[in-house]
Amino acid sequence: MIPVAAIVSVADVLSAPFVDNVAASPDGKVLVWKVDASGVRNLYTNAGGTIHVMTRYAVDDGQDIDTPQVLPDNSAVVYLHGGVQDEAGDANPNPLQQIPQPQRAIFIVPTAGGDPVQLAEGNGAYLSPKGDAVAFTTADGQLGVVPLTKSGTGYTGGKPDMLPIRGTVSNPAWSPDGTKIAFTNARGDYSFIVIYSPSKHSYVYATPDFTQDDYAAWSADSSRIAFVRTPAKMIGETVYDYTTFESADASKTPWSIWVANANSGSARRVWTARPGMGGAFYPSSSTAQLWWMNGDRVAFTWEGDGWAHVYAVSAEGGAATRLTSGPFEVETVVEAPDRSRLLLATNEGALDERHIWSVGVDGKPRQLTHGPGNQWLPTPLANGGLAYVDAWYAAPPVLTIAGNPATTLVAVPAPRNYPQSAMIRPRMITFTSPDGWTIHAQLFVPPHGKRKMPAMVFDHGGPPRQMLGGFHYMEPYTHLYEMNQYLANHGFVVLSINYRLGIMYGYKFRNPPNAGWHGGSEYKDVLAGARWLQKQAYVNPQKIGIYGLSYGGLLTALALARNSDVFKAGADFAGVHDWPSSFDHDYGHPIGTPEQRKIAHMSTAEGYLSTWRSPVFIEQGDDDRNVAFTQSVDLATKLRDRGVTVETQVFPDEAHENLVWAHLVEQYRTAYAFLARYLQP
Repeated sequence: MIPVAAIVSVADVLSAPFVDNVAASPDGKVLVWKVDASGVRNLYTNAGGTIHVMTRYAVDDGQDIDTPQVLPDNSAVVYLHGGVQDEAGDANPNPLQQIPQPQRAIFIVPTAGGDPVQLAEGNGAYLSPKGDAVAFTTADGQLGVVPLTKSGTGYTGGKPDMLPIRGTVSNPAWSPDGTKIAFTNARGDYSFIVIYSPSKHSYVYATPDFTQDDYAAWSADSSRIAFVRTPAKMIGETVYDYTTFESADASKTPWSIWVANANSGSARRVWTARPGMGGAFYPSSSTAQLWWMNGDRVAFTWEGDGWAHVYAVSAEGGAATRLTSGPFEVETVVEAPDRSRLLLATNEGALDERHIWSVGVDGKPRQLTHGPGNQWLPTPLANGGLAYVDAWYAAPPVLTIAGNPATTLVAVPAPRNYPQSAMIRPRMITFTSPDGWTIHAQLFVPPHGKRKMPAMVFDHGGPPRQMLGGFHYMEPYTHLYEMNQYLANHGFVVLSINYRLGIMYGYKFRNPPNAGWHGGSEYKDVLAGARWLQKQAYVNPQKIGIYGLSYGGLLTALALARNSDVFKAGADFAGVHDWPSSFDHDYGHPIGTPEQRKIAHMSTAEGYLSTWRSPVFIEQGDDDRNVAFTQSVDLATKLRDRGVTVETQVFPDEAHENLVWAHLVEQYRTAYAFLARYLQP
């Protein structure tokens, strides 16, 4: 029997608007947010009591909107327009080959709507608390400050004042009084914290050392900053010396928190992590990593007990107090404007979900949102209010204001062709890997399919990611969730696996032995998932495929190479296929010992080309700045020489994750046609 909703197209499933980049005004009365509607991205606001558009971009050109910030008087919004953050270290992406080439730039636009005014070209925008200037970073990592002048109902920017400083600048943070900017100054294998006074054209270093210092956070009175200090990279140290995807061996000097005088730069250590588990700094997904709370307490996340929790320590130093505890993780932290509490996006109570909690220095967390869906992007409002993004398996992300009942702010409704009634609620399941790991996954089963249906294994990217049982808070993963829905809607059973190396299941799950380039042990979870599918009565065990993006592409290729007897076809989007050559490309020269290189080679697909038999679809944009395009060139060439069926799709000037919505639709449509040809004749 043909699935009841098989008329649904790829474009239909991908048509749900995506809400992101939510920001509140300093007084907590105005919200601004971005909506991506089939590649057309614009800013919306509820200023003045009505939901209306502020920008009027009209085409799907791959140019994104990021980090909107509302001026103190709520009259205008500063934002970044151009390539996504992943692409910030190079020229702005131009996936449609526009002439002249679009630039990554900072703009200001009235909240009432109107023509945006460009302030400067740059990668990051940071509005002064006074609303009189915007700091920005350039493509080559320099810092500038643009003065703002009100002109009628709009604003204009003055000549940028550039700071001459060696190295590169990142993570600028204005002091609450708007007189200073603290930032990270990277100098290669080490970095400093710099405290800059724009009006005086002077700066000081915060007790510089042979370390990597980052993530400056200001005290409420602008007199001090707290920052994170981690060990610097040693001579000859390479990625092969890393024990995780985030940091080097935790047996090195543990990370610590320091507090510096904002005038002199004199700093002292106030807290140090224990060696071993949690000894290497593991950042949360928050913009900030330290939060200076009332009572002169500095809050931070730490996984010293094996789970990422929130702690607080006195700015004078001493023992840290744990504010959250239990077998769950805090993923995102935002501080309330009055610094009395932190708003948390966490999986407390449900490891495969996201809900929002609140906690103060009293260490008594309180749950603010509940299911059945997921909530993320906590945004504090006036009088203790809360805004967040809410979504579930069929309901696309929507901006919501907490209340009884909650209020949704729908700027762009889902189009008529969005197939909400055809979306399948995934089942949350677990299975056990051969070496005893409990693996979480989402299972999509077509509602009216045949008894013996083809199946697909999906592997997320990252790998420090977690797929949810619904729309995702990261747009590329929402698109992949939608692709899973499309496959299920067209008769495939889909198993989306949260394999080891992923987040939200604790330190040990994220740091398993012999994983990544140290042996690829995470592949055991992928194969175990396929074996689990083979045992299900409704699955045809001879018709199992696999697909994934980035690290999911790596695992897709590895599965097809090692187990063509299990995985009969696959779609590999921008995957790494040989760790040693990938690392050599990144470093600009060969690295690693022969033994390290051998193990890494045998942890990726090119170590097993002799056993690869299954057909594969390989897709990648050639302006990919995460995975070298040569990874796909090399694999496709070698497989064709061996007689393996290879179909390809290349988008010139596209990025790691397609920036143009139309390209994404074409990618998924072509991938499905390929997979269906071999698995669903």
